[in-house]
Amino acid sequence: MSSKYEVTAEGYVPAARSIIAHTLIEKYHKSEVEVAKHMGVAQAAVSKYMTGKYSERLKRKMEELNAKIGENRQLFDFYIKNVASGDDEHANACVCALCGMANGFSCSFSRALAAKAAQAGAK
Repeated sequence: MSSKYEVTAEGYVPAARSIIAHTLIEKYHKSEVEVAKHMGVAQAAVSKYMTGKYSERLKRKMEELNAKIGENRQLFDFYIKNVASGDDEHANACVCALCGMANGFSCSFSRALAAKAAQAGAK
């Protein structure tokens, strides 16, 4: 049986990155190259996210995350707005927040990122 961390890495992280990439490109008119830089992934990965060629499992994970985003729209928009303005640290924080929302748990990495992002938002 897979651990919750393996499930997250194999399903929720790619789904979260795909949602973030779509949002940055469609809402903020970022290029694939810019999005890749912000997210710390290859441009080819962003291109794959944008083609919509996903496995059924990944589609289900994206649906779950989109539902969670609907419940937490303000937090998601906060992260995305900061990523779009060039604050790349918020990209990882957003992925972590989405995974935490979907899984119902926070790892120590995501808690540290969330605290850092909250401090940056308070300045």
